[in-house]
Amino acid sequence: MKTESHRTGLNPMGLSVEYRVVIGMLVWLGLLSIGSVFVSLPYFSEASAAAAVAYGHVMYLHGLLIGMVGLLALVAMDVFQCQHRGLRSLVLWGTLGATVLSGVGGIFDRSVHDSVALWIQIASFMFLDEILVTLTVSLFIRARATGQLTAWVGTAAAASAFLAAIMGHLAGWLIEFGAWPPALTAYAHFMGVSVATWTGFLVTSHSHEMVAAVLALLAATLVAGFTHREAATLGPWVRIGLWDALAGTVLMTLIYVVAGFTQAQPPTLFASGPHGINGIAGDDLVTGLGVMLGGTLALVGVALEKLEDAPARWASAAFSAMILVTVVVVGYYIELHETVFGAGAAAPGSAADAVFTFWHQDFAFFIVPSVMVLLQIVHRMVHEVRDRVRITALSIAGGGVAFLGGLGYVLTDPSRFGPAFWVTALGFALILLALVDTIRALLASAQAGHPVGTSALGSG
Repeated sequence: MKTESHRTGLNPMGLSVEYRVVIGMLVWLGLLSIGSVFVSLPYFSEASAAAAVAYGHVMYLHGLLIGMVGLLALVAMDVFQCQHRGLRSLVLWGTLGATVLSGVGGIFDRSVHDSVALWIQIASFMFLDEILVTLTVSLFIRARATGQLTAWVGTAAAASAFLAAIMGHLAGWLIEFGAWPPALTAYAHFMGVSVATWTGFLVTSHSHEMVAAVLALLAATLVAGFTHREAATLGPWVRIGLWDALAGTVLMTLIYVVAGFTQAQPPTLFASGPHGINGIAGDDLVTGLGVMLGGTLALVGVALEKLEDAPARWASAAFSAMILVTVVVVGYYIELHETVFGAGAAAPGSAADAVFTFWHQDFAFFIVPSVMVLLQIVHRMVHEVRDRVRITALSIAGGGVAFLGGLGYVLTDPSRFGPAFWVTALGFALILLALVDTIRALLASAQAGHPVGTSALGSG
């Protein structure tokens, strides 16, 4: 079968560098994903209104998120045809270092007293910084050279993610080592807050900005990966979505940087109820109607185009819509009904709200983006059409079933081992099967010697 024209690069005989890197990372991240079931499962560890964020859970999930961001960075370097060999090598080796170290560190970093594991993860964070800086520079060069709107969105998203990482580093330092040197205490007092309050500002801004920036980078990369065209020739829905995502990325970056380093926090909009308890956080409005809605519009526009690999394009649009519904539609509904969901343990929907807090993080911010990256890898590196179609079908079936099960658990039946639990479990099992099938298909393509896009992965 003839390979599509955009699959240019090395013609590996056997298991070449790009295939070894991708397959190795997918196996590693797959094992970490399976392990996460025993670390942080919303049905068990957070299914109560009194549940709090566990340090060990957060650090473990950092291993998954950093690995996913690393894979996305490799795909982005390939999609945007960033050809500078030095920059490609920095992203490649930075991704390998970040993925392995963050995963290993996350397994053993259970508390702030696990010093060795903590420093392993700190090293992975430094690799992530290097990846984000290199990616920002690479995408900026491409944006200046080509004028592609997708490249400009990617540049803004990568830069925003780096700023979020810096706030995360500072928050982690304050949590681990306290307000030392004294200049940190002095700055908190200059802000007019305690060090603990400032730490909370940094943690919130870091986590919210990082997630939104990654979603913006993901949307830009997928649009570019499927279209391979200049911004001026993209369809109207694609352009509208990309401009919306770009505006949302720039605005939310300003909001979170200000919120991280000053007392000025995003206001609550559409407030109602006792003491204004109901309402949508201003930053949620920007990230939801900017980054997430924009990315969905762009990917739906791509799905409507007459291009190759229609199943993957429609699946990516559907997954983006799942993120939008989970985070924006359901999230806004809960925020506007805090008297029902979030007014303390006595509220009738408090348990469902507690589960939603962790569910929308695990599903919409970890699982769905990871599957979307996986589909783009399949689109670019799996040669056989029937393999791509089967993997796409398994992925969208698993994602759709897990999506319905999760919503059912949050909104209708928050009972442990209830019907929603088993529906969601089935969805995750299908996604895992799609991952295994992807690894098999990548091995087959590599051994058959089919060319792939290798501008980043072929640098080794």
